[in-house]
Amino acid sequence: MSTPRFFQAAALGALWLASPITAQGQLEVRGYALGVGSYAGDSDLVDAGATWFGRGRVMLNWDPGALTFEAAYEHVLQRQPAEGGFGITTPGGSRVSTDWLPLDWDLHESGRSSWRHRFDRLALRWTRGPLEVGVGRQTISWATTLLLTPADPFAPFDPSDPFRAYRGGVDALRVRASTGPFSEIEAVVRAAETPAGTTVTALARVATSRGTWAFGGWGGMLHDEAAGALFTTGAIGATSIRSELSVRRDAGGGAVLRGSAGLDRFFQPAGRDLFAILEVQYDGYGAASADRLLGVVQSQAYGRGDLQVLGQWTLAAQASWQVHPLIAVDALALTNLLDPSVLVAPGVSWSTTESASTRLGLFLGGGAGSSGPFSPGSEYGSVPAIGYLSGSIFF
Repeated sequence: MSTPRFFQAAALGALWLASPITAQGQLEVRGYALGVGSYAGDSDLVDAGATWFGRGRVMLNWDPGALTFEAAYEHVLQRQPAEGGFGITTPGGSRVSTDWLPLDWDLHESGRSSWRHRFDRLALRWTRGPLEVGVGRQTISWATTLLLTPADPFAPFDPSDPFRAYRGGVDALRVRASTGPFSEIEAVVRAAETPAGTTVTALARVATSRGTWAFGGWGGMLHDEAAGALFTTGAIGATSIRSELSVRRDAGGGAVLRGSAGLDRFFQPAGRDLFAILEVQYDGYGAASADRLLGVVQSQAYGRGDLQVLGQWTLAAQASWQVHPLIAVDALALTNLLDPSVLVAPGVSWSTTESASTRLGLFLGGGAGSSGPFSPGSEYGSVPAIGYLSGSIFF
């Protein structure tokens, strides 16, 4: 057994041995299932075709006292046209997996279909007073903004993904301590498998608040590179203001700035809730022009799953309106300001029962198309018209 795999197996074995073995405590078992069928029209990259996606998930939470054991096991199935297709959703947050523990397995893989199963959560957490220590695959988010989160170092969501019920877990040791009613310090050590090899992340974070404003920062090593960030959130009247700014040291010794800022607010037109978000992002890892998009896709930052979008300057807008107690309509627009190109994604959701929902949606791309598979004309210009219908249930 290779040395990295030996340590992976040892870490996994230690986690299982440390899990509670008594029959006492509270046990909670829940489940989630999602099925999505989509059809994409012709584009300059692939022909028209249908894609089917399915996800089944069982979640367990066992709390016998100071120790809490959490696990989530899921199967993911996908079938697409022989020449490939455009995906609607990517379970686990970022587009690229950086899991370190050997908790992912392939049951079937072919040119048109795949069937995988994995533990998306497998963690043990110990709590004593203001101190909490967790080890294993767990959810960690340091995001401040809601859609574009360049300063979140842990599995950020794809902002165009319409199914974000569960954030992906990361393999880490996490220590948190509350130093006051509105203050917290936190440290995370994480190993990750990336296309460039195994990397180590060791970060510390401090957060506090004054009045209606919360702020803080984090710093340390992120994927073997020095990194730090500042963030703040607050409100002016009924409008929330959020911002985050991170700086990374790249492999060449230079500094890379990544930041976003945004506004969000609730309205009540016709007595119904309307929630609107507007955010702008600058990403030093992103492409400043269309001829640099391919280089971004081939970069280490993309391979680690750091990027949510490919452009250097991105504007995001989203609105969701509860037009009926059981029906909500929403729309998302992502704009690469330098291509320029845009992705528009409207949808409608219907709560068919207390635990089940149905969704109908579209994706529409606009911008310069590709002249070939290695010559993108813009970030979103090659996205065809895509329609999808989904059903989800919680149990």
